[in-house]
Amino acid sequence: MRRLLCLAIVCSMAAPASAAPTVDGTRDAAYGSALAVQTLQTQFGDNMDPNGFSNEGELDAGYATISGGRLYVMLTGNVGANFNKATVFIDSKPGGENVLSNLPNYDGGVSQNFGGLTFDAGFEADYHVFGRWGGGAFEVDIVDRAGGTCTNNCAGDFGAATVGSGTGIQSGSAFGNGNGTTSYLSSPLEFGFNNTNVLGVTGGTAASDPVAAAAVATGFEFSVALSDIGSPVFGDLIKIHAVYGNGDNNFHSNQVLAGLPQDLMNGVATGTGNLGGDGNGGFTGNLSGINFANLAGDQFFSIRVVPEPTSMALVGLAMFGLVLGRGRRS
Repeated sequence: MRRLLCLAIVCSMAAPASAAPTVDGTRDAAYGSALAVQTLQTQFGDNMDPNGFSNEGELDAGYATISGGRLYVMLTGNVGANFNKATVFIDSKPGGENVLSNLPNYDGGVSQNFGGLTFDAGFEADYHVFGRWGGGAFEVDIVDRAGGTCTNNCAGDFGAATVGSGTGIQSGSAFGNGNGTTSYLSSPLEFGFNNTNVLGVTGGTAASDPVAAAAVATGFEFSVALSDIGSPVFGDLIKIHAVYGNGDNNFHSNQVLAGLPQDLMNGVATGTGNLGGDGNGGFTGNLSGINFANLAGDQFFSIRVVPEPTSMALVGLAMFGLVLGRGRRS
């Protein structure tokens, strides 16, 4: 028994730990397969500029992994150079908002336009990450919405790209006061942005090609310490809702991960248009009319916190020491 346990420990220590992704806006093999793939063409326009300088945007697929006590998220696709936003809500601790409050005041006040938006049953947003650019430095914010109770003192941080600013490939970190927030990160949120994708989903409202969507390897990527998103532990499920919308947070596209259901006509998928503010493409000045619980399927994807290889080796060593100690006492 002792020999078998020792062999298992040696093997676990010899096995290479999974490498953390490099946060540069290009998908690494460490992410594995997509956790969500786009179901629809984009009604916010299909980028055709290989340099990434266009107003078009799409979300092709969503990936996530955990390494070194950090959550890594990769959204492949494009973010238009018109301050439209790639928005990510994270459910990573008990509590949170299933229906978003209009109290949290950050991002120049336009965060309040989220008030009334309803997620799928079982999704309660805790943290809000969003990225946008206007052709200069790509910018990223992270905010702790505190269950929808914070007002002008929401805990959050802001960062602008310091590498590649003004190009289609950028990177940087967030570790400083954002607009309407007070700094809270214990370590920087790292982010990367590569807007050179010209493949993936095409423009329109029809069903997308899932193979083409899954093949895209560039987009918006970030990494945040687990300790800064509620310290989820082994066994906990982290849920991620990603959506592409306008800069004022009052008009959502049809680009959601996981994807929106495809409308059917005579049994044939015809696709779905922009959600707008009322869920049907209409502009109302806020997003209170969007209720993801009324749509088939879950409009989020998930990753479970599991022990990393080095942690398993330490557990094995502890078990071996326990067995060895018992043997000496017998």
